[in-house]
Amino acid sequence: MNSITETCVVNVPTDKVFGFLSDIENISKWSTKFVKKLILVDGKHKALTPIGEVFIRLDTNQKSGLIDIYAGPTEDDMTPAYMRIISLPNDSTAVMFTFFQYDSTPDAIWQVFCEWIKVEVENIKRYFS
Repeated sequence: MNSITETCVVNVPTDKVFGFLSDIENISKWSTKFVKKLILVDGKHKALTPIGEVFIRLDTNQKSGLIDIYAGPTEDDMTPAYMRIISLPNDSTAVMFTFFQYDSTPDAIWQVFCEWIKVEVENIKRYFS
């Protein structure tokens, strides 16, 4: 299984970084390649993306710094991406973002996702600069 991880370090306290990234309402501010618009439908979040409309949700754990991002065409067919928020010395924070290529992801789409993750992590870095 293919995977890609992109990482950045920002000079911002971990709680501030986690608070921003774990709020689904902020996802279109940093995930500019994937999320074109976030909408709320019957209490569920959906994202308008270049590959269509998808359900999207975040499962978070602030104590361990985990943000799991699930997206897919239905609530029962969502694939995850994984974000880890790591406290570093001097009020700095590392952000690690990992995608895996699942069997349902064609190679051409995988290559696009590999380019997008680089942009998204750079957006996070720029947001906190």
